Amino acid sequence: MAAISDRPITPSQVRAIHVALHRRGIDDDAYRDILRQRFDAQTCKALTRAQASELLLALGRALPRPPGARKPRQRRPAAKSAPNVLRMASPAQRRLVAALACEIDWREPDGFRRWLRKSLGIERVSTAAQAAQAIEGLKAIRGRQ
Repeated sequence: MAAISDRPITPSQVRAIHVALHRRGIDDDAYRDILRQRFDAQTCKALTRAQASELLLALGRALPRPPGARKPRQRRPAAKSAPNVLRMASPAQRRLVAALACEIDWREPDGFRRWLRKSLGIERVSTAAQAAQAIEGLKAIRGRQ
């Protein structure tokens, strides 16, 4: 199994890149220059998932949300659940874990899985509590690198 950083870009990442470019008013020539300079690629389809995430983060950080764009939804407070009910990891938590894992230079191809087993004692992130632990641990590793 290939590491997440070696896998090709997903169709949803391609769409997200083009939406970000459109919203920020970046023309095709500037977009191609960014790809050539940062990733030595002609199109975003030549990027890996990690590179696509890096590009999306750069597009998101570099330019603010355009005027007139919808404001983020207000989140409802979490409903209280019974003590014997486990909250599963949200899609946002899963995406953050994957993005953080891609940013780290693992010594081994399966370094992330090994880290999960050794540090958290799990095979994969399933619950919200596990996701929170993994996110904080990955942030600490990224800070040390």
